[in-house]
Amino acid sequence: MLSKEDIIVLRHYLKEGLPKTVVAEKLGINRRTVHRYLCNGKEEPQYGPRPSRPSKLDPYKEYLLGRVQTYPELSGTRLLSEIRSLGYHGGYTILKDFMRSHRPKTPLTIEQRFEVTPGQQAQVDFATFKTPFGTVYALLVVLSWSRTLWVRFGFHQDQLTVLTGLHQAFCAFEGVPRTVLFDRMRTAVAGSDPGGAAVFNAEMLRFSAHYGFRPVACRPYRAKTKGRVERAVSYLRRNFFYGRSFRDLEDLNTQLAAWLGDTANARVHGTTGEIPKERLQKERSHLVALPVSPYVPMVTLGRRITQDGFISYNGNEYSVPEGLAHKEVELGATPVSYKHLT
Repeated sequence: MLSKEDIIVLRHYLKEGLPKTVVAEKLGINRRTVHRYLCNGKEEPQYGPRPSRPSKLDPYKEYLLGRVQTYPELSGTRLLSEIRSLGYHGGYTILKDFMRSHRPKTPLTIEQRFEVTPGQQAQVDFATFKTPFGTVYALLVVLSWSRTLWVRFGFHQDQLTVLTGLHQAFCAFEGVPRTVLFDRMRTAVAGSDPGGAAVFNAEMLRFSAHYGFRPVACRPYRAKTKGRVERAVSYLRRNFFYGRSFRDLEDLNTQLAAWLGDTANARVHGTTGEIPKERLQKERSHLVALPVSPYVPMVTLGRRITQDGFISYNGNEYSVPEGLAHKEVELGATPVSYKHLT
């Protein structure tokens, strides 16, 4: 078969009026080949881009581009869930390839992973979020081996929130890990000894002794020591919080609970290759049993009494005896329904 260039030269020779025998000799081909191309009226082949075939993703591309323009960190699995609810029946790979070309490239950082055994560790952290009804704080607790995630939003980052949240997380896990890793949050760490090691406050030490775990703090400026919960914060932002609307704190936590059960703890985890809630079933036998009676903390807070005889705590106002207006008092805060929270 003649190449594209040979056909162009052949047609040029024929237009010049050269005999077929001479053309065949010049091109080094058989005379019958020249005759066949001449009789068939062959034109030189036309090479151009192939027309693109329609894709199942085409009707949703404009929606996807709008979403990542507004929320650049939305995950592929979150976007897949959204367009499936709109009627998309295609696969994840085509979506992933399309989104890859529309996201900024980020350099890959290689870090050494700290491996843990079942029941060995949980990691704890706070994350801040802005909502139409004010700033809220997510307390995250993740079991390092199974990657099971517990989260709750609230308006405070105080000690009562941390202790109550840990109790709720342990109840959800149906057991207590042997160590709990914190950053240097004030609600857990009172300071450092001369060697730089963390000194935990008395309330946290009593709490940890009651539940049977050892509190551990990250070294200063080494937040990546608790990389599992740091990545969980990023995952919470991208896959849950971005692009949703919430009426109030109760609605936020209601949607969160559904997402934890149906998505976060039900997906195949990218690192372990297993489903966290199924992996938790294996980890539970390695967790420390929950104590029979829950720990009830007594947290003391400084509050100033208003002129009309009230003190404010956690969004509520409480009356005080007459004669104490404008004075500062210590408020003892204990969660009333603490032992029922799960």
